[in-house]
Amino acid sequence: MVRSLASVPDGIKRSIARGRYSEAADALRKLVRREPSVAVLAALADMNFQLGNLTEAKENTLRAVEADPRERSARGLLGRVRTALDERDAALADFRAALELARARMAPANGGPIAVPAHQALHNLEQLIYLEQVDNLAPGTLLPVAAGLREVAQRKLNQMLDEAGSEIPTIPLGGQYGRMLADPPLVMHDESPPALCLNRRDDWSAVVQAFTGEGKGIACVDHLLTPEALAQLQRFCLRSTIWRRPYPPGYIGANPESGFFSPLLLQIAVELRQAMPELLGEHHLNYWWSFVCQHQRPGVDIHADQSDLSLNLWITPDSANLQPGGGGLDVWDVAAPADWTFDDYNRGEKDIRAFLQQEGARQTSFAYAENRALVFRGSIFHQTAATRFADGFENRRRNVTMLFRRTHS
Repeated sequence: MVRSLASVPDGIKRSIARGRYSEAADALRKLVRREPSVAVLAALADMNFQLGNLTEAKENTLRAVEADPRERSARGLLGRVRTALDERDAALADFRAALELARARMAPANGGPIAVPAHQALHNLEQLIYLEQVDNLAPGTLLPVAAGLREVAQRKLNQMLDEAGSEIPTIPLGGQYGRMLADPPLVMHDESPPALCLNRRDDWSAVVQAFTGEGKGIACVDHLLTPEALAQLQRFCLRSTIWRRPYPPGYIGANPESGFFSPLLLQIAVELRQAMPELLGEHHLNYWWSFVCQHQRPGVDIHADQSDLSLNLWITPDSANLQPGGGGLDVWDVAAPADWTFDDYNRGEKDIRAFLQQEGARQTSFAYAENRALVFRGSIFHQTAATRFADGFENRRRNVTMLFRRTHS
């Protein structure tokens, strides 16, 4: 019986922050035996999940969820663990439950204004207009604001972004329509995935050889998805109001916690593992997300991923890319040192660049292409290349990232 309300001790939190997962897991196991709590069980589940101990991670998470069904982070983690175990239907049910719990807690109690960055407000405005148009709804159905006011809002937001420096200003949006613009009603496009998501090809062995040979841990795969799967993924991203995580440079993210999950995404991960067993056969899908960029704002800065293998897939049509040959990914042939923490290889731009210069790292740029995927060692440094995409909601640069970790049990 889980009755304790004990939190995770600071010493264990420090071990986790430093990436000492085995050390943290051992300490958490002792704590669970002595004084189990939802927080401690969830932390132990996360450590086991990161270490690839899927069976124990599931046991820990089930105990945490059974003890407190309202604990949304544990429920979301259970969905990820079940995804790794290929229990897809149960995983999707967990993600939906976690999302409902999160949405219920998000609404401000006093009905006051919601502060959002200008680029997120613009994205939300454009998406609601797009949904009205694509579904042949009368203007104002989703966003009951007169056309003239919409145009004024778009013009002002674009001007604000054009004049912004490295930090985009945040604006308070209040009232019925402003709050709707700041926090749009949740819409999740729902379709059954096609029977086959990956294009049939006879060169997967060449992809693996490129990764392990001259590619030095990176391989490029063109035309990854079937036309049906690509079109469905594009529809899901365009028609789902799940873009809830703004980033200062000017891009917006969606992750499982905000609704970025579907049978299609999980099926793609399964087929990837089947297509490249030499690379992914002993790995599980650990996490995934998507980023959408503001047209002329920078994308993700230099960083490394918390993964053994990463996959980056671009899905916006090539016609939107105003600089063919660019707009993709810059990759360096040097990995983050083993003793660097997550913050070190994700938020230390100056230190990263100094380290790469010290190591004599070489940069390779992979051009943007619709339905092109890059498979690479997650620990190597990479960043979004300079981009210039056409105006219009459908033309924003969108990518899908999947992280794979090694499975042990």
